[in-house]
Amino acid sequence: MPTPDCVGALIRDDRHRVFVQRRSATRRVLPSVWDIVGGHVDPGESPEQALVREIKEETGWSLRRIEARIAEWEWEHDGVVRREWDYLVEVDGDLGSPRLEDDKHDAWAWVGPGDLHLLMEGRADDDRRLRDIVARATRVRLTERLRLEPIGLHHVEDLRTLHSDPVVAQWYGRPWDSAKARSVAAEFAQGWEDAGVSKWIAYDRVRGHLVGRGGLTRLPPDADITHRIASALGGDAWRRQRLEVGWAIRDHLVGRGYATEIGRAGLAYAFDDLGAEQVVAFTERDNRRSRAVMERLGMRYVGEILGRGRVGSLEGVHDGAPFALYVKQR
Repeated sequence: MPTPDCVGALIRDDRHRVFVQRRSATRRVLPSVWDIVGGHVDPGESPEQALVREIKEETGWSLRRIEARIAEWEWEHDGVVRREWDYLVEVDGDLGSPRLEDDKHDAWAWVGPGDLHLLMEGRADDDRRLRDIVARATRVRLTERLRLEPIGLHHVEDLRTLHSDPVVAQWYGRPWDSAKARSVAAEFAQGWEDAGVSKWIAYDRVRGHLVGRGGLTRLPPDADITHRIASALGGDAWRRQRLEVGWAIRDHLVGRGYATEIGRAGLAYAFDDLGAEQVVAFTERDNRRSRAVMERLGMRYVGEILGRGRVGSLEGVHDGAPFALYVKQR
């Protein structure tokens, strides 16, 4: 997309909520609508310079770090099309006391997954795009080396690239073409909306390179694989809400600890954000590398189950093969 007319700052607090503010009723454009910090790029400014200025003007805070540009889009008002880039950022300042511009904004809030309806208040056109961008920002997780972005349709080509790696392709049955990657990306994106949990794509935080993917799958209580897990665990295990954690790393990056970072982020999201009681993971019985990761994550080996049909998030190419089952309790 060409250089933007506007920039937006997705400022998060330590609970991964995004800062929003309500535009005053007297504003000519989008009055009384909740918005993120941002505005126009002035002549001679770079987008990054505009971001610094807008954050200071609208909140009194100072930009500390630009983590990533996570949205590029266009919007229209009164026949004028504006191009916008939105950045995930960190700021310095008292996050409990923003200094609003009195003539431009009359309220502020921190938005988490349960507050996204605010972004739709007053939007007569029912445009969900900003709401979806804020939702995406609340779901991003940062590890020591990785940025984990919730997978959407804008990640199709990176999914195809990842699943063209021979080892990854073998694990998931075959290389993915663009159609397959698009179908799975749509499934993952819908999972975030429907279940509040799904998969991330992983990038190097410094260089932006594609590293892999991973995250969580909510296992349906009536699925065959869920009953097989419950049988292996025994007791009242069948009663529990169950999540599966998993990952896939590009071939040339295997063995560098990235799977452990993704796994830790998934477990933290499951227990801290979703209140899960139990998380499971599968791997082939002879896959010592994956089993070592699960043990580093503090997961406990509980036995084997046979692959039939779909095994968790894995395709049915492993029918009849024994899988090692690991579990971690809250």
